[in-house]
Amino acid sequence: MISLIPINLLRFLLLVVFQVLFFSNIHLHPYVEIFIYPIFILLLPFDTPRWLLLLVSFGFGLTLDVLLGTLGMHTSVCVLLAFFRGGIISLITPKGTDFELAPNIYIQGAGWFFIYCTIAYTIIVSGYLTIENGTFHNLFFLLIKILVSLTISVLMSIMLLYIFTKDKRRRHTGH
Repeated sequence: MISLIPINLLRFLLLVVFQVLFFSNIHLHPYVEIFIYPIFILLLPFDTPRWLLLLVSFGFGLTLDVLLGTLGMHTSVCVLLAFFRGGIISLITPKGTDFELAPNIYIQGAGWFFIYCTIAYTIIVSGYLTIENGTFHNLFFLLIKILVSLTISVLMSIMLLYIFTKDKRRRHTGH
């Protein structure tokens, strides 16, 4: 697990930079907000103790809140995701499945990762946008914004994972 610290620190920095400088400034439509930062929490090693996962997620969310001026909104949803992450993994993983040290889209497969991201992003996007909205007065607008932002964020994240994740599947050489 010690060997994963440098890659996770680099992932932390890159996702914060991309979210703050790029994705938070994309204004496609009033219904669209793109969230890529949950990838950081989702890709932490499977055996990360819950207390450490909550602490790291708190620090990650707080970093985003300080840089984006969002007053604890990212912190709260990051901690919420960290709290539910283990349950999500248990829910979608067949019993007896043996995974590597950390989630990898090539090892777990696209279907598993799509479900994993969709459940996790539902927590992040619905939590964040509900806090941002501050009321259920315009519930239809909120639900549409959640659905559109969720769809775009999941697809963007899956695409980024395919681009930036090393394919660690075993390759068979034909001798």
